[in-house]
Amino acid sequence: MYGQNQFLEMLGALGCAVTAFVLSFTLSLSFLSAIGRALRRVAPENRRMEPARVWLNLIPVFNLVWAAVTVERVAESLRNEFRSRGMDDPDEGYGRGCGLATVAFIVPGVWFYPAFVTFPIAFICGILYWRQLNHYVERLKPGAYIPPPMDEGW
Repeated sequence: MYGQNQFLEMLGALGCAVTAFVLSFTLSLSFLSAIGRALRRVAPENRRMEPARVWLNLIPVFNLVWAAVTVERVAESLRNEFRSRGMDDPDEGYGRGCGLATVAFIVPGVWFYPAFVTFPIAFICGILYWRQLNHYVERLKPGAYIPPPMDEGW
């Protein structure tokens, strides 16, 4: 009887691990899809990165560096697009802060600090970054152009 209980506990733990992996992988795919969608809204001449290169973040270990590159290039692409449309705000970060914070909390959790400390913070920063990207995507919809306010020279 004791061996059967251990087997069932191991089977339950394995089931939980597989479920967690599938859910996190699905969430990662959705997140990367949102980043690619933001880049597709940017005109090709304003892009610092092609949308397909976002998927390089699925490569283990390589993604620990590429994620920061992705955040920087997406922010620069968004800034270029908003500038070309006359919708740029000089104080806007275009998701750079939350994106880099997400990366900054994931990488140490993988290599140095316990993941149970850093990953929840990274998860929250990632959600905030995702929301910011969705906001920019909405602003860049075709027909969503809002001209800058007129300066009357006073």
